[in-house]
Amino acid sequence: MKLILFDIDGTLISSGRAGVRGMNRSFERLFGVTGALDAVPVAGRTDRAIVTEALVRAGQPAEDAVVLRLRDAYCEDLQVALADPQAHPGGILPGVLPLLDALDSLAARDEVAVGLLTGNFARGAALKLGHFGLWRRFAFGAFGDHHAERRALVPVAVEAAAAAGHPRFEPADIVVIGDTPLDVDCAHAYGARAVAVATGVFSYEELAATAPAHTVHTLEALTVEALID
Repeated sequence: MKLILFDIDGTLISSGRAGVRGMNRSFERLFGVTGALDAVPVAGRTDRAIVTEALVRAGQPAEDAVVLRLRDAYCEDLQVALADPQAHPGGILPGVLPLLDALDSLAARDEVAVGLLTGNFARGAALKLGHFGLWRRFAFGAFGDHHAERRALVPVAVEAAAAAGHPRFEPADIVVIGDTPLDVDCAHAYGARAVAVATGVFSYEELAATAPAHTVHTLEALTVEALID
């Protein structure tokens, strides 16, 4: 049995930069800071790491209570941003639905367990995937509410899978699918396999250089056989 873990942004969906727009709005509402994320790298990082850096840059305390207050405000603003795509229309990325359908068939035979490994806050993940009708496809996951480092999320996902009734997976039986070098890095750090998909901001060549087990231009090119082999 394999544990298949999906990133969200740039892997499953494009949200039309709703996350950045929503977070910038929250900083403006709470602290009067405009463009708070403009100079903060976001690709592949956890929301907690992003928020912490943005708070420090804005001269605000980055303590737990402030991060969680901003998280809650962000989830309100994210809903508004998702409903207003502006110049960046979002959508489900190529190959996602057929791949999830194929994995559902394997999951019904207890050959795979499918979950999320994302830097998004848990509620943010639910809002983004729910907006595109995908949230119901995932029964468990690891999220960015309490971890700044993405490397910490693979063991969290293993525990979440166990809590959902699956066995405790060994590293060799885990596959992490994502669109950034940090997705590949978190898999390698745990001894898991990585699959890199070039539907985000990184090119096929940049991702291939990080030595994942597979690199694909889109998930249309990824077969379930490659995942469970």
